[in-house]
Amino acid sequence: MRNSLLITTPYLDRIGGTEIEAVNTAVYLFDTGYYKKVSVFTPNNYDVALFKDIIGNRPINFFKYPKVLFNKNIKFIDRVLFKISGFSNFSEYVFWKFKSLFFTAFLILTYPKSVYSFSVLKALSRKKKAIAKITFWQFEPLPDNHVKHYKLFDKIIVFNNKQKEFWENNNSLNNIVAQDILIPNEENLLKLRPVDFTGIYTINFGYLGRISEEKNIEAMIRLLAYLIHEEKKTCKLIVQGTGEEGYVSTLMNLAKENKILQHIDFNNSFIAPKATHIFFSKIHVFLVTSIHEGGPITALEAAASGRMLLSYNVGAMPDRFLKMPFIVNNSFVELSASALQFINLPSQIKSESVIALRTHYKLYLNNSIKGKQLLKLLKK
Repeated sequence: MRNSLLITTPYLDRIGGTEIEAVNTAVYLFDTGYYKKVSVFTPNNYDVALFKDIIGNRPINFFKYPKVLFNKNIKFIDRVLFKISGFSNFSEYVFWKFKSLFFTAFLILTYPKSVYSFSVLKALSRKKKAIAKITFWQFEPLPDNHVKHYKLFDKIIVFNNKQKEFWENNNSLNNIVAQDILIPNEENLLKLRPVDFTGIYTINFGYLGRISEEKNIEAMIRLLAYLIHEEKKTCKLIVQGTGEEGYVSTLMNLAKENKILQHIDFNNSFIAPKATHIFFSKIHVFLVTSIHEGGPITALEAAASGRMLLSYNVGAMPDRFLKMPFIVNNSFVELSASALQFINLPSQIKSESVIALRTHYKLYLNNSIKGKQLLKLLKK
């Protein structure tokens, strides 16, 4: 059989991190030429039009469970067989026994509370390569009845080494690999010129992503207030993304209380994955202040675009940038000090710093390196 790959994802009816990763990975692996066929599966509805700018004209096939599997008679048979033998989701098992004949490798995007992949795994021949990619940070042990399913994967990819250690120590799994994520807009981001700080008097900080509490955007507002009021620096914050309306109101109230609302631009609009360079062209420093993270992918985009990074010690940030000055900080006090020190650097050194950051991305974090690592895992 010719090499063929199936990527599965729990959702594909909206644009989110997991969905973008599924489609972007399919595109990258198709472009390697190693696979003659690449397909993407999701259990329920999908909207390929959302990802047209990533897919282009590539003949990547998308499919979901057929309607017949949701027929009441089929569901009745499933329930009867479960009561008699304890065999769950027999109809899905039959579906995957047939479908798996057409693929040599499986990349299954999932997260710890998701169980859709168990039917796929149950039906696969052990001759098939099955790799899991965990798309959500997780620091709670798996339920005991889930661990047996995860042991069926050849490898399980997590975002960072901290997660790798947790999964190994708390889930008794020895098939864990830490590997970073591909970014969908690398080509356009690398075309941007790194920031030249000569003549720049207003530092534009930025955040791009979902507006939600776990992103801890309050810390960005407090940082801006500190720099403006206590250190008398000229700064601006651009917050780009959609999310929780109530949380946005909370952030605006906090900005008013700190008397910096006029220094913050809340852009409540979505930027397509292949257009993120437009956002990064407007900022000088990208902020990561999340409470929890897997990556984030936007930090890689910032590095690729030649923008400075200031971050908490979360997600994959220490794996990526720990040896670089200012970037990884353990507290708000450290973050504030790093921001101030960076701003106070001579313009030439600031410019050299972002060039060094982009060079670091191109040498160690680029899509080619990560893609080759992934392809190596998927090959027999």
